[in-house]
Amino acid sequence: MSRRLFNRGGRAAASSTSTSTTTVTALPDYEPLSFPLSDTARQELIELSNNRGAAPYESQLKDSIRHLGLSVSDLNERLRRGQDRLAAVRERREEKGTAKTAEEERLEEEIPEFEKEVERLTRESERALRDTIDRRAELEDGAVVLEELSTTATTNTIAQTRGAAASQSRRRQANGASSDDENPAERQDEDEEGPVTSIVDTFRELRAKKRAEYTNLDVHQRYALNNDYAGFKKLWHEAAAGEDGPPLPDASRWFLSNGEPDMTTPNRDGQNGAQDDDDDDVAVQRETISMNCPLTLLPMTEPYRSRKCPHTFEKAAILDYLTTRGEHQCPQTGCSQMFSRARFDHEFYLDEAMKRRIQRWKQAEQNRRDIDDEDEDEDDANESLVFETEQQARGGGTRGLKREAR
Repeated sequence: MSRRLFNRGGRAAASSTSTSTTTVTALPDYEPLSFPLSDTARQELIELSNNRGAAPYESQLKDSIRHLGLSVSDLNERLRRGQDRLAAVRERREEKGTAKTAEEERLEEEIPEFEKEVERLTRESERALRDTIDRRAELEDGAVVLEELSTTATTNTIAQTRGAAASQSRRRQANGASSDDENPAERQDEDEEGPVTSIVDTFRELRAKKRAEYTNLDVHQRYALNNDYAGFKKLWHEAAAGEDGPPLPDASRWFLSNGEPDMTTPNRDGQNGAQDDDDDDVAVQRETISMNCPLTLLPMTEPYRSRKCPHTFEKAAILDYLTTRGEHQCPQTGCSQMFSRARFDHEFYLDEAMKRRIQRWKQAEQNRRDIDDEDEDEDDANESLVFETEQQARGGGTRGLKREAR
């Protein structure tokens, strides 16, 4: 029965297809939809530009940059300590003229492998840092795009409102005039309103413009002038070369001519590509950095460095210096840069390299005090022993005299 119904349906469809005439209607060219933003949509766009909800992402990027720098610093510092230990053991053995100890043999075997591993991890961390900086720049450009987009939407809404009011005024004037004196073509032009700008197209144009601007920057502009990358280089250099090593090379020499980073390992005998420099040039590059805050004149605990000038302050001190309103000149004598408390997070950042340097200095001072205390205790013990010996000697002499008197 179902087969009969199927056959009947097929024959009916075939007959209707043969008898009907197919008509093809030409469709107009596709035009993307574009609508003016309502007041509610415009307010939501402004709210989105002010509060994008990207704070967790920004915090994660900031933490990633910080941990990459600290990890590379720890790795290279451990390697340098191992190399220093091996050099000290070897020098002591050569002075004594003895055979190699088990520690020296172990260090000679472990340090070359560890050095290769540290170099590999440092390269990977540097590459990851540049990628993180790119993503952070994209996030910052996104904020600028949304801010410009909200401004554009507001401007377009005002223009459209004025255009609609003008059109309505012209219509009222036209209705008051005689219809016989009115030109239909002119009336049609007056009724037509200007094209509505698509907010989606505007967003895409602004975003493409920002991407093109960032892509056109060279590696020196993208990274060498970036504070996060400069902080990474300082941490790596000080950990590998030590405080007594050569100064960090100028940022113009951090990348090669082919755009690749110069990953020459810093050491105490030379610097990245600067082994042939004169002593005078090296002396000029070496900078004297104070660990004391210019405001408190005390060693810093949370050193915050300015993004506008090379000056560092204790966080609490610079916050007290910057009042809640207006801008203030840099407290460092001779600096004309201006700061504001409202933009503190944008104008200052925690100097991890300085913080670690201060921590090492404090640890060295504590070790020196401990050694001095041990020396004083030993001196006191020696003086007490001498005093007791003298007393015993005097007591023995007195008893001898008494026996002779008897």
